[in-house]
Amino acid sequence: MFEFLGSASRGFSSDKLRYAGDVNVNRINITSLSSGKVFNVTNQLLTIQIYEDLFAPFMSGSLIIRESLDFIGYFPFIGQEVVDIRIFTPGFDKSSPADVINGRFYIYKISDREKLADRNVVYQLHFISIEAVTDLNTKISKAFAGNIRSLVPSIVDTWLQGPGQANKKPMKCTLVANKTKYVSNFWSPIKNINYLAERALDSKGNPTYIFFENRYGFNFISLDELNVNGNNGPKQIFITNTVQDEINEESGGSSRNISKQFQAIKEFELVSNQNYMDNVLSGAYGSTIMFFDITKKKFKRISYKPNPQFNPSETHLNPEALFTSSLIATNKGVLFNDVLHSKMFGDEWDDVTSITMRLERMSRLKLAESFKLNIVVPGRTDYTVGDKVRVKSYKSAPVKKGDSDTNSTDWVISGHYLIATINHVIDREHHECHIQLIKDSHHGVHARQGYN
Repeated sequence: MFEFLGSASRGFSSDKLRYAGDVNVNRINITSLSSGKVFNVTNQLLTIQIYEDLFAPFMSGSLIIRESLDFIGYFPFIGQEVVDIRIFTPGFDKSSPADVINGRFYIYKISDREKLADRNVVYQLHFISIEAVTDLNTKISKAFAGNIRSLVPSIVDTWLQGPGQANKKPMKCTLVANKTKYVSNFWSPIKNINYLAERALDSKGNPTYIFFENRYGFNFISLDELNVNGNNGPKQIFITNTVQDEINEESGGSSRNISKQFQAIKEFELVSNQNYMDNVLSGAYGSTIMFFDITKKKFKRISYKPNPQFNPSETHLNPEALFTSSLIATNKGVLFNDVLHSKMFGDEWDDVTSITMRLERMSRLKLAESFKLNIVVPGRTDYTVGDKVRVKSYKSAPVKKGDSDTNSTDWVISGHYLIATINHVIDREHHECHIQLIKDSHHGVHARQGYN
């Protein structure tokens, strides 16, 4: 294999954490699958962005390269290139997959190419998980039957990653209570998995399964389980108006507190706080489905309306719903029509459609992201989508003398959230995380009772 290292054989930073947002870009290698050439472009890197989404199946990102060695012409870039990335926060466990951004991605596009002075050129390389390319080129024609807990890992292992793929990513699939039977009519692996997610129920009957990739690997998991995972403590506490340095009263100086720096919110934006019109039209506050059972020759109707007094079988991020029983909404705001073929596959498989669970799933998923918050914080490579975090925000109103921390806290903003999207923005010396947080509930009266 031909290898072109140039002068970039080491990362930018040391292994010692110097400040919040410090980063070590350990390796950025571009490999041509056709010629076997390898470029280490770490020193030519201006910026790298790595993007994860809780409601998308694959990770993606981009590299901005500045070079004068004619990589594009020498390679050349013809759509058969991959990039190997290894980045970590100094001081973290470099051997732990949870603490390191480490993976191989497929470069699928070059854009924004611009020539500069002194024969330099700047361009952007866009990349995505290699499994996305596999999904684009794979169609499955097969009948599936069995517990969904077994079907999803089988599809990932057999078709999405493939038996010949080296270094397969871990697959987490939590307990699914129900089974199904269906025929994949030349569907892609992801279409099959999304079909199963719409029909999966956890052990308590909650239909909130989603499929996504984060740095732990692939995940087929319910929102209820993500909500409860942080009960032993959130991954991080982010605080507005936080003091980043500690004052030494004896010397009058200050010392850097890196832990507090990691908690500081640099930028803050409330994206959405219960859009009533959108929630009604999307069925978040209730809906009805009317369907005809072709086998039994009967019309049936199912209605669903969420209860502000949470069902004990459900798990939410915070103790109280974002709406009350006085909300002006009915289950007639959204109406669906469908057809059901009961016992299509025999008596053992009565109803294999998603009709009976569709309305609740639609409502729960919509309410899960009806409160959105965008923040920018110092970057850490152990942050990933699906993590549960806590935000503490203070009121904009003047603080009265003697006010307690509870009275000065903004309990509309504060609370537990899930990381729904995260964009790791990394340059030569700094790492920032642009994060979108979502929550499906709030503190309410519990805030004044010392709830954490």
